[in-house]
Amino acid sequence: MNPDDANSLCLECGLCCNGVIFADVQLRRDDNAARLRALGLAFAKKSKAGVEKFRQPCTAFAGCKCNIYLERPKYCREFECLLLKSVKAGEVEIDGAQKIIRSALRQAQVIKKLLRRLGDTDETFALSKRLQRITRKVESGPYDKKAAHTFGELTLAAHKLNMLLSERFYRDL
Repeated sequence: MNPDDANSLCLECGLCCNGVIFADVQLRRDDNAARLRALGLAFAKKSKAGVEKFRQPCTAFAGCKCNIYLERPKYCREFECLLLKSVKAGEVEIDGAQKIIRSALRQAQVIKKLLRRLGDTDETFALSKRLQRITRKVESGPYDKKAAHTFGELTLAAHKLNMLLSERFYRDL
């Protein structure tokens, strides 16, 4: 397997940058936070331990490409999802991986559509954060039968995506 062929999958996917897999990314010791801020990364509040993180979806991510690729954080440089590792190991063919990616992207779109239907239109937050936010809103009630039905659809769609992600993208993380 040519590593460049396998890495080309990333240009079709972007799930690690678009807020579907990760809600945020922790900086490493060697990362220059000031420089990354200057490049436009949106940082989350520091953790209690003082660790800096930048939010997902990544503000440098556009059209499945990284606008700061040569200066991206260390975690981004080193990360390989389970699917990419499987392709590189010859366990999954590229066309099979592309099918899995398309399925995950479609499922994420279904979730985004349902979130919009429930009133959550702010796509600057990771999918998991948006799901948490809408769950709190719906559970605090009151809501009508239509919203309850849509929330049920959303819950099932999120479960389906989470199963696919945990099986194919990050089981060993």
